[in-house]
Amino acid sequence: MKGKPFLLQTFCLIFGLLFTVSCANKPSVVWTEGETDPETGLAVHTLTVLNAPEGTDWTLWLTSNHITPGKLVDAEGSIELFHGCYYKVTPMEREGKDLVIRYTDRPLQRHCWAPEGFAVEKDGKVVALDAEFEFLPSESIPDFPYNHVKTEVWDMIPSLKSVTPAEGTTTVAQMPEVEIVPSCKAGWYKIVLDGECKVQAADEDGAQYAKVTLENLKRNAGGNELPNLVIEDWPDFGYRGFMLDISRNFTNKDNILKFIDLLAHYKASVFHLHFGDDEGWRVEIPQFPELTTYGAYHEFPYKDENGNYTETNYLLPSYNGSVDPKDLTSSANGHLTAAEYVEIVKYAWERRITVIPEFDTPGHSRAAIKAMQAYAERTGDNSYLLSDPEDKSEYCSVQYYKDNALNVALPSTYKFIEVVFDQLIAYHKEAGAPIPAIHVGGDEVPHGAWVGSEPCQKIMAERGWDNIELLKSYYIENVLDIAESRGVKISGWQELVMDLEDHVYERMKKNLYSVNFWHTGTGNEEFPYKYANDGVPAVLSNMTNTYVDFAYTPDKTERGLSWGGFVDERRSFSLLPFDIYRSVRWDDKGRIRNIEKLPEGKTPLVAKQNIIGVQAQLWTETVRSFDHVTSYVFPKVCGVFERAWNASPSWEGTTVADDPAFMTELDRYYSTVVDHEMPYYEAEGVVYRQRKN
Repeated sequence: MKGKPFLLQTFCLIFGLLFTVSCANKPSVVWTEGETDPETGLAVHTLTVLNAPEGTDWTLWLTSNHITPGKLVDAEGSIELFHGCYYKVTPMEREGKDLVIRYTDRPLQRHCWAPEGFAVEKDGKVVALDAEFEFLPSESIPDFPYNHVKTEVWDMIPSLKSVTPAEGTTTVAQMPEVEIVPSCKAGWYKIVLDGECKVQAADEDGAQYAKVTLENLKRNAGGNELPNLVIEDWPDFGYRGFMLDISRNFTNKDNILKFIDLLAHYKASVFHLHFGDDEGWRVEIPQFPELTTYGAYHEFPYKDENGNYTETNYLLPSYNGSVDPKDLTSSANGHLTAAEYVEIVKYAWERRITVIPEFDTPGHSRAAIKAMQAYAERTGDNSYLLSDPEDKSEYCSVQYYKDNALNVALPSTYKFIEVVFDQLIAYHKEAGAPIPAIHVGGDEVPHGAWVGSEPCQKIMAERGWDNIELLKSYYIENVLDIAESRGVKISGWQELVMDLEDHVYERMKKNLYSVNFWHTGTGNEEFPYKYANDGVPAVLSNMTNTYVDFAYTPDKTERGLSWGGFVDERRSFSLLPFDIYRSVRWDDKGRIRNIEKLPEGKTPLVAKQNIIGVQAQLWTETVRSFDHVTSYVFPKVCGVFERAWNASPSWEGTTVADDPAFMTELDRYYSTVVDHEMPYYEAEGVVYRQRKN
């Protein structure tokens, strides 16, 4: 490797190389993007291992979400899926130093989707490899056009409901004492600048929002001298949320606190912290140390004498392919200690933001399942196991896991959930902050889970069930017992309330805090209104408007996913909570849509009161650093918080996508983002996604 420091070279020589080559000839990888065949729609990509080890008694490992195994072209090795997103490359005999594997696959949609995390395994040792990428030239796709308009000192995100300017100015050096007055609107506040600054608020929330508004006025004015005016403002939704996934890739406490400050700047009210999923469990639960000592770190699995791989000490490598559990610079590794979690909850609540913790169940639970196996092996205590060793169920999750579903028939599963509920409740009590709900996920349980489990089949027989899906009702009943006995409600993703027995569904509705409706693409866009009309408290989490992990544009250099489309500042701004069918005005190629008749034949919203809020989501499969977190989120999220505060914009009801009323407000909104928010990010040292013209 070029430029390798002398001490590291010495280290390599002292402890022996993995291969019979010197450090100067250490293997490395070149991945080359292939052209798309217009007839097949596929491409042939090339994976080259330079200075590959001799022989065939070694393997190359890598991570990828986008390889179709088995379609090889003149390859000197094979590619097979090991587990999740982890792939194994087995070499064949070859001539020369380099190993070349050409394989047919889908065209590369994003540069960040290329394989990564390359490592060579030989003689029981594993070494991570450097990699270079050769991408095809790609078209730079500009952002959406807009007309810049002059912005005022009082233009901010979210926009203020009522501003009445007056003559003169007022110097505001500090936040004045807030007068609490009765109001029918939670979060209401009023600011009067008329030579002095007077602030009224309906409650503590309103006082916090008034404080933020004054800070924004001074920021926009460039100092403490503000124009005289009267502001009256309030949020339309009490639930204005953001979900951060720290399971797939971790974000540490200090960065989370910075992020909470940014959420407070946009007057958010809920921080949904997704800490437990397949790829990691990130919050310490003292009774079960393995949840974080094992389930929050990644390492290459141990290979026994029979050639079987086992995750002995840590989880297998995940999205970025890190094989070193001690590398805390890697987003694959890390967790929040009990004290850090309490600090986060307290810090958020001081800014009137409620933390809703989530550990996903009964699917998306691999990290917890594996960690509790490790706990049982250490302690000999099997009473908290989440899986049955005799379960012969065969399934594969959306992320290609074959062992990520809790066994819902085991009493030990519910003993585990009780402990986690109790610990989370205790953390919030220690922080002096409410815990209105614990989010239990409920989404994407893989088809085939539980089929081969004798305890599950026993319950099916006892209840006379012939549909395995009914075990979900059994699971929900047990979780409701736990929640009800502790006086805490539950939240979940939309699947949580679907396909339940009637009596379980009715019981659940009484114990729900919120349900995030996310899969609102074609054919599913009616779910939020159908369930809201039936009494379910719905939080709009539309993938088409609020998934900030989606790339901004189809430009291949953009980071992010795009399985549900592309989301930029215009798309997030276009969300209409009470007219969801017209919430996408341009398609993913920037073409205007005919939105006039989109609501025809679809479920109308008749229970507006059950649309309780809006939430943005950042899933972190493609996130590798905190800079990625902030550049994915900002300024895209501005439209989500604008709509969470102002649910019914002046252009609501327009039936032409580029109606002048919409375009006028879009121009002012985006001009505000450019004039005030982008300079704010720069002043705060926040990495953000800059506009591409």
